[in-house]
Amino acid sequence: MFHVKPFENNPDFTTLAGAYINCWIVSNTILEAEKIAATQISELLWEIINLEEGYEITEKYYIEDPKGLEVYNQVLIDKEVYTIHTYENDEE
Repeated sequence: MFHVKPFENNPDFTTLAGAYINCWIVSNTILEAEKIAATQISELLWEIINLEEGYEITEKYYIEDPKGLEVYNQVLIDKEVYTIHTYENDEE
C-alpha cells in the first residue's frame, strides 16, 4: 500500500489531497513488485509520498475475506490489480 498525492497534471489535483493505493502484483520478489507498482502509480498521475506496507500474500491470507479473495483471484489473471482510496482536499 502506497500513500500518494496527485501530480499537478492529475485531473483531480484541485479536489483531492491524496490517496492510498493498494497494489496486488504477481512478481518474483517484493522489490520487483514495488518497482512495478511505482511505475504504474506514476502513470496514473500520482506521486508517491511513501510505501505504507508491502508483503507477500497467498490464497490462505483471504480464507475469511471473500472480497479480498476475489481481488486475489483477479490478480492471478491480470497480474496487477490496483485499488485507489482517495481523500479530499479540505481547502476550499
